[in-house]
Amino acid sequence: MVSIDTVIEDFLTDKGKGQAGESGNYREDASRELDRFVDFLAKHEDSPTTFDELGSSHLREYARHLTRQGWTAGTVRTYYAYVSAFCGWAVREGHLAENVAQRRNATEPIPDSGGHKSGEQQAWSAEDRHQLTSFVDEQASTAIDDVGEDRETATKACRDRALVYLLSYSGVRGAEILRDRSDERRQGLRWEDVHLEDRYATVFAKKQRLDDRGLPNPVIHPLQMYQKVLDAPSESWPVFPSFHRPTLSQRVTDTLDRRGYTTTEIEEMRTDRSLIEVCVEYDIEPPSITTDAGRHVLKCLCEEAGIELDDDEEYLMPHGARRGAGEVLVRTSGHAAAARALDNSEEVVREHYSHIEAGELADQMTNAFEEADQQDDSNSE
Repeated sequence: MVSIDTVIEDFLTDKGKGQAGESGNYREDASRELDRFVDFLAKHEDSPTTFDELGSSHLREYARHLTRQGWTAGTVRTYYAYVSAFCGWAVREGHLAENVAQRRNATEPIPDSGGHKSGEQQAWSAEDRHQLTSFVDEQASTAIDDVGEDRETATKACRDRALVYLLSYSGVRGAEILRDRSDERRQGLRWEDVHLEDRYATVFAKKQRLDDRGLPNPVIHPLQMYQKVLDAPSESWPVFPSFHRPTLSQRVTDTLDRRGYTTTEIEEMRTDRSLIEVCVEYDIEPPSITTDAGRHVLKCLCEEAGIELDDDEEYLMPHGARRGAGEVLVRTSGHAAAARALDNSEEVVREHYSHIEAGELADQMTNAFEEADQQDDSNSE
């Protein structure tokens, strides 16, 4: 008999990324949820510890347990999916005869999806995009006027504008340009990866290799102005550095200490300068902002810009920018062109944006019936 908890690490390794499958968002999230599941089983009346003892009734009770935690329906489905994936893996490994997590009686307590079909996920509208870009334009312009007095504010404002424009118009994924805590290969976009003259950037794509992404014209000027204001001393610097004071303070102190500066000298270097200015002057490379921090930046910008959304989302999210770009591309250039720009298969793009094709077909049907009615009227005369 195989113990459930003894093979979890094997499952996580198979699902992980990087060397020996030790990194990746999926691995991190699945590990957390499987720990929760094992704890639940340990507290169960019959405390099943092996796959032979695990039945669909245990999964049904666990599904009901998740629904009682006060989480949204989507969160419950996501958390249960990790356990279901683990059980499916156990079937393939020969530990389980069937995926008991997918038995009908097991999944019955799981709430329905309640949406998120094609066209129901957040996509930045033209109005949303214009309101947000106009706000960051004004914010950056004002800050640049005062750059001599407050370089930190000007740099941050230009950074935020460049991030908004890049997300709005390029269709890149947030994880392709920002640091991912759970994937050591994703350390954020670097200036050496940005080719403004040729209008493309090289990113570490979802398919686990370097790939080029086009930079449409609206993105170029914000990046150029930001590059000038930041004045990074090295092309290896992240395009979107963190301004988190504790992080930068520790980075500055540790780096200068390794270079042999005394505590007094370090304090003098930091006098009358912001931390980002110290980093630039002494070429102390700051870390890139994380994907979580990127979402926080967008949330703050939306609040400051007074952007209110009609759906359940609190703010304009990175994936919404990507879907908004996809909407524009599908409507203007077709599925094939959108698939190439978004680094997706045409099949996936057609599925995600099927509401657009359905609307176009509805228009065609409307026109067909109108033409048919006109022909009938002409014949009756």
